[in-house]
Parts: sequence; C-alpha cells; structure tokens
Amino acid sequence: MIELALLKVPVSNLDAAVAFYEKALGLTASFVSDEFGWAQMEGLAVPFALYVPGKGGGSGEMGGSLDFHLAAANLEDIKDRLPSEATSIGLFTNADGSVTLEFRDLDGNEIKIFQEA
Repeated sequence: MIELALLKVPVSNLDAAVAFYEKALGLTASFVSDEFGWAQMEGLAVPFALYVPGKGGGSGEMGGSLDFHLAAANLEDIKDRLPSEATSIGLFTNADGSVTLEFRDLDGNEIKIFQEA
C-alpha cells in the first residue's frame, strides 16, 4: 500500500511563510532550517512543510494552483483568522453542497480548503 507522506509548498521567504501559515491555518513550526530552506509544520493529519526551492527541498515554482486540497469542519473560522496578506479570499458553494475556501499565500500559492456538505 502506498500512502501520502508529505505535502509541501514552495515559498520565497521561509520566516514570513511560517508566520503566515501559523496564523492562517493555526499550524506550529516544529523544525525550521534556513540553511536547508525547510520548515516542518504540525497541525494537519498529513505532514506539511514549507520549502525554499533550490535549497534541498525541491525545485517547485511558487504561485498558481497546488495539487492538493485540505479539509476542515468550519471554514468561516479559518477565513476570519487569515492574515491580511492573504489574497483572493472566497468561500464557494460547490454543486454537491460542499463549500471551498480559496486564498493565495504570500507567494501566490493557491490554497483550497474543503468542507463537506
């Protein structure tokens, strides 16, 4: 069986991104290495990391749609605590009655959080 082991997001400024995700999603940085451009975040069911491309964590490009969606029970609470730097904030009702919160982080990465109907 293959399982998902890690979600990671490319960022340009590790310290600013850590602060953003701590505030926006209530995550906590458990390990941060400027040398390797890596921050391991806790607070999700799946391990979540932030990385600076080219420093050992990968070579992804910042900005645009990420190929994963998160899930949460109360999107309004998350929307209310998003930092002012979050852009393109919107709550969208999907055809099946579920709701998606979409926003962009400091580097333009699109984050989507899903709430079941």
